[in-house]
Amino acid sequence: MHSYLRAIGFSKLKNKRAQNQLITAALNDATCRKEIDVAADTRLIQVDRDFDGGLGIAVIGEYDMEDTLIVDHIFPYCKGSHTTYQSNIQIEPHTDKEAYSAVSDDYNLGITLIYNLQNIVDYVRSTWLNEHYQIPKNVNFGALSIEGRIICGVHLDYMACPYDKQPISNNARRELIAKARSGDMDALESLTLDDMDTYSLVTKRIKDEDLLTVVETYFMPYGIDNEHYSILGIIQKIEQITNEISDEMVYNLTVLCNDITLNIGINSLDLQGEPKIGRRFKGIIWLQGCVDFA
Repeated sequence: MHSYLRAIGFSKLKNKRAQNQLITAALNDATCRKEIDVAADTRLIQVDRDFDGGLGIAVIGEYDMEDTLIVDHIFPYCKGSHTTYQSNIQIEPHTDKEAYSAVSDDYNLGITLIYNLQNIVDYVRSTWLNEHYQIPKNVNFGALSIEGRIICGVHLDYMACPYDKQPISNNARRELIAKARSGDMDALESLTLDDMDTYSLVTKRIKDEDLLTVVETYFMPYGIDNEHYSILGIIQKIEQITNEISDEMVYNLTVLCNDITLNIGINSLDLQGEPKIGRRFKGIIWLQGCVDFA
């Protein structure tokens, strides 16, 4: 049983029998269906069943030579509504099922992101058909969460900075990170000095302020699962959805976090507080991405 099915409104799904009924419903009422021949007697298939608001369930399986469908696995998803540029996206297969993780360097965060690939057949088609394959650069980030809370927003006051020099802007920081990765020692020194200034500022402010007023947003790896992250981001848009099958209420939150915009699906039962634009979402997410292979 996939633990993140509750994020799209299936908190009462308790056993494999109920999951199989959900798979059958998705296959009979598919929103999108993609297939690719991967062998003389095998076709890989991905069936997406969208619910309102970009949330849904994907069924991955194979048709054998007798045209019998064998389900490999399913996963819930939340489609991202904003395209983000990523540097050097690489795709890595899972060993236990027909699933893939995407890996890319993100200069907004300064870390390597690992996320679950949503459009599996699109990737397999680009490799099995021997088409001209270029390293993709664009991805739409979505995420699911089963643990989140709403935090009040903060008003940024740059006069609180005790230094004559303002922190490095986001665009300049991205350029410096790119140069530092290529071996530019001057860029590395500039980033180090900026981090030292930031550390000094936080150390001074934390004596009199709460941590969540000093830190506006963050994006950090969480636990031992590569695709899981702990985030704090600003809510930009709220969509309230009722799952047409389970009648459970789900939120699709558009969240800005460290200059990355992503959509987060979460069950109302798992969200503490009332989401409003300008407030912040704090929680654990399973990061996903739809990569553009065109």
